[in-house]
Amino acid sequence: MKRLCLLHLLVVMLVLGWARLPQASLLSTMSLRELVASSDRIVVAKVISVGAAWDASHRRILSTIDVVIEQTWKGEPAPRISIVQPGGAVGDMEMAVGGMPGFVPGERALLFLHGRVWPQVVGMSQGKRTLERDTQSGRWFLQSPDMTCVVERGSDAKLRHAHPSAPVDLDDFHAQVESLLRQ
Repeated sequence: MKRLCLLHLLVVMLVLGWARLPQASLLSTMSLRELVASSDRIVVAKVISVGAAWDASHRRILSTIDVVIEQTWKGEPAPRISIVQPGGAVGDMEMAVGGMPGFVPGERALLFLHGRVWPQVVGMSQGKRTLERDTQSGRWFLQSPDMTCVVERGSDAKLRHAHPSAPVDLDDFHAQVESLLRQ
């Protein structure tokens, strides 16, 4: 799996012109403290639409994700924002970027965003946590982000694949974020 992520990232970097020599990297885990500190905006949002198109030079595919903001935990409130990120499908051509979060119209998610004009998800997939409602209690729970291409340093100082976290109650998580914002 790690080799597949590395190969995927290398191909994308070469296609996008981000790499001059054959090299690749993995995403390092970010703590909640790091996610909060790196974010200009933290929001609970509902995905309205996801579209993809070629860039102006017809060299890469970009996806535009339009979201309606339901709650703003950090940053300036806005009713709606658009996130543009590499990857997506146009016709029979698809460009996949390992580690980039996926979005589905209708889903709710907690998003850690940076960039005021063109918001991007912080830490790639780590900055998006899908929300699911518990049918019995009616409470919302944050699901673990996609950790496929994320690594962490073990106690032996070696890199290892990061493990997904257990679902967390949205209100409890909000309290943790608020605590970090007050520090």
